[in-house]
Amino acid sequence: MKQRWQLGLLLVPLAAALLLVGVLVLIHQLGPSLASRRPPSPRVQLVRSPNSAYKYHLCAEAYAYLRATPDNPYKTDFTFQDPFRNAQDTIIPHFVAIDAYDHSLSFSVTVILRQLATVEATISHIHELDGISVQLPDRANQLQEPSVPQFVVVAIAEPGNVAVLDYTCPQQWHWSAVGARQS
Repeated sequence: MKQRWQLGLLLVPLAAALLLVGVLVLIHQLGPSLASRRPPSPRVQLVRSPNSAYKYHLCAEAYAYLRATPDNPYKTDFTFQDPFRNAQDTIIPHFVAIDAYDHSLSFSVTVILRQLATVEATISHIHELDGISVQLPDRANQLQEPSVPQFVVVAIAEPGNVAVLDYTCPQQWHWSAVGARQS
């Protein structure tokens, strides 16, 4: 009886070790597939619409100062109803550079997707009267494009350190899958 009890004591740690090895092998095998099931991070994309000024109803005007600091009282923020979620999103253009050669601008745009993330995107070679569209992810994280640009660079003040932005009205923004619209 004593030998049986001692044998049992030897088998318990052996069984525990085998169980632990089995769990580790299972985690190792399933780990990559579990990690790949995480939804991809949301992204946005900016698209230039040449000569877009004066074609749309406008709802707001903002002044984007070249390399403005966060304490700049002239905010470029524009908040709107997210077309795919029950949330308010915000677009914040930042005027980051001017190319003196072709008189074009570069912007960094912060997009705050309230229920998802804050995303940054950049765009360059924007000229006076060009519009900028912000493509947003839908619930399946597929980019959707608006029917009109969200904002237009209507003027570049001399000596090129202020851009006047006009926001189009969100009621005009009809969304479709990127590439689905016929030209």
